[in-house]
Amino acid sequence: MRPALVLLALWLGPLAPAASVDSLARPVARKTVAVLRFDNNSGDTQYDPLGKGVAAMMTTDLGTVDAIQLVERERMQDLVTEMQLQNSRLFDPKTAAQLGKLVGAQYIVTGAIVALDPRIRMDTRVIRVETGEIVKTAQVTGDQKKFFDLQQKLSKELIKGLDVALSPDEEQKLQAQQESERVDDLVVQLHYSEALDLFDRKLYVEAAEKMGQVVKEAPQSSLVGLTYRMMSQRAKQEAKQKTTNKLKGWLKGKIDG
Repeated sequence: MRPALVLLALWLGPLAPAASVDSLARPVARKTVAVLRFDNNSGDTQYDPLGKGVAAMMTTDLGTVDAIQLVERERMQDLVTEMQLQNSRLFDPKTAAQLGKLVGAQYIVTGAIVALDPRIRMDTRVIRVETGEIVKTAQVTGDQKKFFDLQQKLSKELIKGLDVALSPDEEQKLQAQQESERVDDLVVQLHYSEALDLFDRKLYVEAAEKMGQVVKEAPQSSLVGLTYRMMSQRAKQEAKQKTTNKLKGWLKGKIDG
């Protein structure tokens, strides 16, 4: 599935990939993976939304790998909301495995932002859902100005943890995808994450407005641009629905009156 379609599935639900001659001739058992938002353990609450942006970028990276089938982000968020886990720590293997079973994932990725100043540190775990076993841990540490490089390195470590061997073509594809979505500045990454948080709270108009600001801050990022277009579409749908509901209410009032 192409990166743009992966991100589309991330927001609007799973898409059935078109079957190709190669895929029919050589069926591949894909590993179903869910990526949870990263916990903020830095002690600075203003960065609480940051874990959503990190998880979203990890998801788009993993989405370039043919051997991996991703659970869409919005489905995971709905489950987190339903289980009232919005403010819970998701780095815990037991909680993560429980969520993984409910969405039918074989593996679930959890992470934590441990430190941000003066240097960033992020920890991750890959958990086999069936057993709750931690099959891979990874840690990256580096300068704030190299946030993208750290995220890029972490994605590659996660792929290794899923026991997926990338071909040279897949390595190149992953590299190209990561470069196209590049966001180096930690503050811009936070703004991107804040827009995702607004979206998750179903504040679609506010989310689109926030993401519009991020487009100006990171115009070169394909991920930011595509996310903005999707949020804008959802905001328009929401505004249209509100207008329809208001009109129905007005008509009902006239009839009842």
